[in-house]
Amino acid sequence: MRVEMEFEKAKIPDLKRIRASKIFVLFFLLFFISTIHGEELSSGDWSEMGNAQVGRGEYEEAVKSYDRAIGLDNYNPDLWYNKGLALTSLGRYEEALYCYHRATNIKPFDAEIWMGRGAALSALGRYEEALECYDRAVKFDSKNADAWNNKGTILTRIGQHEEALECYDRAVKTEPNDADAWNNKGTILTRVGQHEEALECYGRAVEIEPSDADAWNNRGSALHQLGRYQEALECYNRAIELDPLHEYAWHNKGLLVPTLDEESKEAFALSRKRIYVEAEPKNAPLFLFEEEKAAVLNAEDGTGNEKIPGWRLSLVIVAILVAGLLLNPGEKGRGFYINSLQSSLSRLVLMGDRSTKRR
Repeated sequence: MRVEMEFEKAKIPDLKRIRASKIFVLFFLLFFISTIHGEELSSGDWSEMGNAQVGRGEYEEAVKSYDRAIGLDNYNPDLWYNKGLALTSLGRYEEALYCYHRATNIKPFDAEIWMGRGAALSALGRYEEALECYDRAVKFDSKNADAWNNKGTILTRIGQHEEALECYDRAVKTEPNDADAWNNKGTILTRVGQHEEALECYGRAVEIEPSDADAWNNRGSALHQLGRYQEALECYNRAIELDPLHEYAWHNKGLLVPTLDEESKEAFALSRKRIYVEAEPKNAPLFLFEEEKAAVLNAEDGTGNEKIPGWRLSLVIVAILVAGLLLNPGEKGRGFYINSLQSSLSRLVLMGDRSTKRR
């Protein structure tokens, strides 16, 4: 039995929080004063405006502000770096990579800039190049837990689990309260079958960040593998309580259904259906198809033997697949398994890389 688990949660850029309202007032006054005196805003003014726009989630406008700042100060690595982070937030990784390239050319020994460059390369699937960037990051700042964590993520993606584990060890040693690094270390230990050690890591993760649904799901998977089903069920329930549409927690909980009594099985099926349909009404047709499929499979002929009309079953299966495509075109968000008891595909999800603070 293989258990689904959420994998590799590496950090996204931790942007410095800026009080947008005060910044807005400040720049209104600056603009007003500069207009009176016939002066333009400085590079620093445009940079701060870009930071404020990022704080409000206005990434397109922030890129324009950073462009204005760079136009006045072309050799400032922080401006290129911040523009790269804004472009990364927009998913424009090639453009972001160019910005990080410019920044590292100006300031080649800055670990955070190399981390940003590595994150862009990772998003583009260029893992070997990303690994080189993280190698430089930890070389220039060996006590940067984020850099070790992200290097571990890349090593995991290219299948170098022992080296990845060493990186996560460095990360938690440098920053013992890094919940994500503990979670990532646990996933590696799970991959190599060290479930007791993985359980300890997940325990640290939920202790540090008790609202992390992924860590609770992973802790449940470790308990599940160890045969501690009741404890695993409690963890899956906790993950679902924190994130009602956590498909991996629902799937893993479904794997425990054979160990439940009939009443509990029915309660599980009803609660799963109710939550998914209430949260996403577009999921309702899929549950109807699931019920139709079950009805077809249970159809009997006159002799009492199970009879499965091939054409009808094929039609139902095709309808399920088409509905999934039509109802969720190109989405990468939460989904669910049509049959929660199907054999696991062991899909391990790698989250976005953790970068650094805006400057």
